[in-house]
Amino acid sequence: MTTTAKNLIRVLVAGILAAAILLYVRWHREFVLHSPDTPLGTPMTVPPLAPPQQLPPHPTTSAIPPTTNRTFRVRHKASELTADEKSAFLQNFEQRYKPAIDKWFKAFSGHVPFAPDKVTPDQLAERIGTNPSYNEYVFVIDGITLGVQDSKGVAQVHYLNAPHQTQKLATLPDQNQPPALAPPVAKEEIAQMLLAESGTAFAPQEIRITPSGVSGSLNGGALVSVGGDAENGASWNYDLAFAPDGKLAYYLKGNGTPPRK
Repeated sequence: MTTTAKNLIRVLVAGILAAAILLYVRWHREFVLHSPDTPLGTPMTVPPLAPPQQLPPHPTTSAIPPTTNRTFRVRHKASELTADEKSAFLQNFEQRYKPAIDKWFKAFSGHVPFAPDKVTPDQLAERIGTNPSYNEYVFVIDGITLGVQDSKGVAQVHYLNAPHQTQKLATLPDQNQPPALAPPVAKEEIAQMLLAESGTAFAPQEIRITPSGVSGSLNGGALVSVGGDAENGASWNYDLAFAPDGKLAYYLKGNGTPPRK
């Protein structure tokens, strides 16, 4: 093929490509950029840009109420309470907290790892909360934590943790010892405890018991979840753990469970 013929072919290819590009641009303008209701061939109009919006002014520190030598904290040790706070606590303990503790002990009679008379004002370890309408008072008795919730004028036992037992839940079971599958407390007895504590009669299928020796070294104990969705721990009304002797190793009352007044 001669040089002239090659040049002619190049010119033809370039012309075809240019024509194709022009056709695509026209098609794109007519069929894509126009709305379906606009006749073909109508000139395009571009709407004017909207004026930029003015952002609200950034808040300044002057909008925040000044604080005078006050530190906001959630946890306060018992020794850090003011004289007025200690006085209010002592009054509430005798009039409201102690009756709530005694009621709870009665509901779980024989299944609490210490006697009710061991819960005294001297055992207060800390107060949790920043709002007067909600506080939790944490007592420590023989290394066991007991939480009394004071929420909107209602006091109730909310939490218990016996670390020497619950720590076993986080350790692997002894492979040389088969797990004990029989729970230390029957489901019917648990239902009666919860009825006495809350006034709610939970159906048998709402009380789910798992042998704790299957997943941890607290062999002979039981993990109990009550109410809510079995797959969603945040929805449970109660989260319990019993040691092999039938004593509570862990107790947590869900926020969805109304207190019995």
